[in-house]
Amino acid sequence: MNSKLFTFIAFFLLFTVVFSSCKKTESEPNYPVKISYEEFSLEGTGCQWTNLPYAHKVIVINSSEELEKYMSCGKDILPKIDFSKNTLLLASGKSYCGILESVVTDLKQHSSNKFSLDIEITLSDTSINKSWFKALFVKKMKEDCKVKLNEICKEQEIDYPVDVPFLYYSLEGTSCKWIRYISSSPKKTYTIINDKISRYYLACEEGCSYPEIDFSKYSLILAYGIACKGLCQTDFINLQKIDEQGYVMTVHLKRTAQTGLGTWAAPILVRKIGDYIPIELIVEIDSNSMLKSYPIKKSIQKQTTEISIF
Repeated sequence: MNSKLFTFIAFFLLFTVVFSSCKKTESEPNYPVKISYEEFSLEGTGCQWTNLPYAHKVIVINSSEELEKYMSCGKDILPKIDFSKNTLLLASGKSYCGILESVVTDLKQHSSNKFSLDIEITLSDTSINKSWFKALFVKKMKEDCKVKLNEICKEQEIDYPVDVPFLYYSLEGTSCKWIRYISSSPKKTYTIINDKISRYYLACEEGCSYPEIDFSKYSLILAYGIACKGLCQTDFINLQKIDEQGYVMTVHLKRTAQTGLGTWAAPILVRKIGDYIPIELIVEIDSNSMLKSYPIKKSIQKQTTEISIF
């Protein structure tokens, strides 16, 4: 009797354990689980994002009141979002390098309240934008949910050499003039200016100033020299990046007269570069033609048209 009772109890316990195990397996997903999402944009609305922390984290928004902290619409109405069914994720960050592109690659759930978001960041040393932001629509998340941000940074793939866009920095219409290159002994040289232009390179009449430069975004490359005999003017400028650090700058000159001091200057603005970036300077002189049939203004206008991305 005791033996039969023991067998029954053992069988009952085994059945209970197996049943509980099956029930748990059926009710809980096999983590991690891939989560579907949809990117949310304010394009076409009068609203804009504001107060974004760019602190390399994800903010979980579950109500219109929370959304108002990060969105400004002025006189327009806040976009209607059904927060009873949806959650909005706001992810943002910064970089010391320029950011060419940011792409969401994965969103996963690892437990009932833990998630992870993978963002691939493409870095570029020629891009001005140094921050990124993503807004994602997902199905409703619990209030206590946490989303871990994983940033995967990669360098921009570049096939060197590449043409570098620039702006010709003209003193036309001002009372300023370049002075350093006039007394320069080398036939060709350059300097990179990342702060205000000193009197060492530029002279302006009293009360006048040179055209303003935003040195937080741009660097001024000033190439100058002496072209032996005859007056010269800059006819064509080309700047190429040949590797991660090196540049080649080609300056083509045309003579305007056969006599006089052959000084020349080629000042250009480029997106911010370092103070000591190596630049190979190539100077070409066309001594067989005069500039009368090809005014310098047309050459400069052509350059500024090509680099309208600034």
